[in-house]
Amino acid sequence: ALLHRIVVRPSRQLTVAAHEVANEVLPRAVAVAHSDGPEAADDVASPLVAPSDDELGDLTEAFNSVQRTAVALAGEQAALRRNVSEVFVNLGRRTQNLITRQLEHIDHLEARTDDPDALSDLFLLDHLATRMRRNAENLLVLAGAESPRPWARPASIVNVVRAALAESTDYSRVDIERLEPVAVVGASVSDVSHLLAELLDNALAFSPPSKRVIVTGRWTIDGRYGLAVIDAGLGMPGERLAAANARISAPPVDDFAVSRFLGLYVVGRLADRHEAEVTLTDSPLGGITAHVLLPARLVVAAGAGAG
Repeated sequence: ALLHRIVVRPSRQLTVAAHEVANEVLPRAVAVAHSDGPEAADDVASPLVAPSDDELGDLTEAFNSVQRTAVALAGEQAALRRNVSEVFVNLGRRTQNLITRQLEHIDHLEARTDDPDALSDLFLLDHLATRMRRNAENLLVLAGAESPRPWARPASIVNVVRAALAESTDYSRVDIERLEPVAVVGASVSDVSHLLAELLDNALAFSPPSKRVIVTGRWTIDGRYGLAVIDAGLGMPGERLAAANARISAPPVDDFAVSRFLGLYVVGRLADRHEAEVTLTDSPLGGITAHVLLPARLVVAAGAGAG
């Protein structure tokens, strides 16, 4: 009984406390460090109380040291993440400002010429600059910044899709079919258009040049509005399709090392911002269909102040 009271019971208490810290307290402290800074995490990750001054006390202090180190490392990672986000925002905004000035100059040149060949070249430059602007906005989306192009009035879904087409590669291969009338609320027009542009780029990139990409839209029975981007490409194996959906539904917080998936991460961030749902499924045409479900709060009846 004496051995149980002196050794076994304190050891069990320390084990239970250590498991609680490892499985609950420490992950919560790391999350707080990422969101609110290391100082706030110190309040969450309180040290364990040593049951005695012997070896168990030394073990407790060693565990507390590990906990302090983990929280400190989490704080350093949080600071690094903030610095990277600030770099993304600064670079994105500077690039966007330059491209906006470039687009204004191109518009000015287009208004001054009637030469069809010159206009064709200027239209191509305009399209390329518009795509470059979206790349700059991708940096802002990944950094968590708000849309840099706010829109005040609702816009018809046709105009939202056309704006997405204007920022997509090889937009002439896209057919708009059966878009039931609806307007997107102004605050989300730019983001919805941006999201669709990324999906259209994927559809165009992974389907043969001779195949068409189709965009359709209709109301759902629960009051949401569904859009579909349908390609006739080679499709994706089940595992890759599941992995792509996972990247959209749960984009990483700060790990964008795989650059070829950045478009999916951007789609996921934009969808999460507006509580929209984006899912990739096998297409009846043999390729992939991207389904976008816009919540009821993002859409209004067609013609309700739409521009």
